[in-house]
Amino acid sequence: MHIFRNLYFLGLLVPLVSSIPIDQSQTQASNKVERDYIIVLKNNISKRELLSHTVWAREINAKFLRKRQDSGLVQGIEPAGVKKVFDIHKFKAYSGTFDSETLNEINKHKQVDYIEKASPIFLNEFKTDLTDEWGLSGISHKVPQFPTELNGTYRYDDSAGEGMFAYVIDSGVNIAHKDFEGRAEIGYDALHPDSKTHNDTHGHGTHTAGTIASKTYGVAKKARVISVKVIDRVEYKRNTSADLLDGINWAANDIVKKNRQNFAVINLSMAISYSRAINDAIDNAYKLGVLSIVAAGNNNMNVKEENSSPTMASKAFVVGAIGANNRRWIDNDRIGSNYGDMVDIMAPGENIMSLGIGNNIDATSLKSGTSMAAPHVAGLACYLRRLEGLKSPEEVTSRLLQLAQKDVLDGASLKGSPNLLAYNGNGL
Repeated sequence: MHIFRNLYFLGLLVPLVSSIPIDQSQTQASNKVERDYIIVLKNNISKRELLSHTVWAREINAKFLRKRQDSGLVQGIEPAGVKKVFDIHKFKAYSGTFDSETLNEINKHKQVDYIEKASPIFLNEFKTDLTDEWGLSGISHKVPQFPTELNGTYRYDDSAGEGMFAYVIDSGVNIAHKDFEGRAEIGYDALHPDSKTHNDTHGHGTHTAGTIASKTYGVAKKARVISVKVIDRVEYKRNTSADLLDGINWAANDIVKKNRQNFAVINLSMAISYSRAINDAIDNAYKLGVLSIVAAGNNNMNVKEENSSPTMASKAFVVGAIGANNRRWIDNDRIGSNYGDMVDIMAPGENIMSLGIGNNIDATSLKSGTSMAAPHVAGLACYLRRLEGLKSPEEVTSRLLQLAQKDVLDGASLKGSPNLLAYNGNGL
């Protein structure tokens, strides 16, 4: 058993992805986001049929391009057609840019289930401030002992998630940071799929990864981190829900291909507007044995009323945020942890110190939000899997709920969220 001292800081980031149903009246718009679509096929489509369908879609796109060229109507950048293909269990889909004629043809195809228009990813950042330490103490000690009585100590078993993998779908991870001890690696960049490397230009992904597995601030201090980048600070206005779907698709398939279902978790510290495609991808990944830990969102409202994704995915394990006062985290009337019976568990999310990107190898950063709460639980999933030999997603989530401290939080502040505080079972 280790006793570990933890520090921390404040700064909130919330990637927001919005996906809405197809709107034929807007398909002629020149803006990239307005012409990016996600096409989802029916769930009885095979891998071979998916391939055949995308070949057909490319041919249709080329046919209408030739038609415009022959008519002298080609102006500026033309729709590229099919760009990315997704395959997670029974979820078969693809994304791309299409003109209205091509899109109409695709929409009429008997294999198509539904079409979503891809929307941009938005980031919101709030102030930083110094405060007392408490995050890791909060999940490893019995209430009311934390945080002040124990000075930020963290109690954990030395196995510390060794051999486990955390797939962090986010803004990238600063893998050069010395606190990762060489345990963080580049997985995939949905923005530049052919690139073998990427950087975290925002800091959000590095912070969440640090809470999961860094030496100083991590819950599972020996777990490995796989960086899956879906958003960039410089290019974020051009990032869409199709990029997020691409990241989920890559992570789920990499986990299955490498037989890591019993050793891996996906962390999604994102508040995203409703997307049936994103929800379906998360649920199908779960059927393959892939567990996704999801932030509840930071709009201080009921998850059901917000109707967000992937929080509304039936198999997402949704995490709300609390502060050191054992109350649901609230910054102001419009900013705070989302709540309600769609939330599965609560975890520390206010003023959480973790890793940063400032000077590359040893920067730290303090942030608040459900984005910070979710990685506490993702790290705990890695920790418990290694410690107790838990296998399936069902075993992991059941154990998380069983271990959680019950009825120790301020009930009135929870507003229908479960009175369950994430806990590693090693506290006094």
